Amino acid sequence: MTARLLGVDPSTRILSTLQDALPGVPVGFDMPAGARKLFLTLSAGAYTTPVTQRWTLTVSAYSTTPAGILDHTDAQSMWLMATRALLDARRRHPLCDAEVQAGPMTTHDTTLGTDYVYGSLLLTGVAQ
Repeated sequence: MTARLLGVDPSTRILSTLQDALPGVPVGFDMPAGARKLFLTLSAGAYTTPVTQRWTLTVSAYSTTPAGILDHTDAQSMWLMATRALLDARRRHPLCDAEVQAGPMTTHDTTLGTDYVYGSLLLTGVAQ
């Protein structure tokens, strides 16, 4: 029987990386306040080896003008900056790899009534 190892939660590394890359932009796993923000979700996935685990990170970039319209250029720029920062940090513990899974694409948030730019990354993290 093989012991099941729990993956190390990468959320602290993700938040610190994105806050450094986008100073002044609220970033969070709970919906941040403001018209410019990054909303994240993190879902644990399969163990690809006995010592690594996959995670799916979604990055939603909101940039709403005072008129309530998406500033697509700004939102896409935030998404790209966030993605590049995470790809650059892909070898920093507890991450050991990262790749773009999908995006960027524009979609609509029915709860907030606004469009946003969305995409996901596939992260590989170390197990404890």
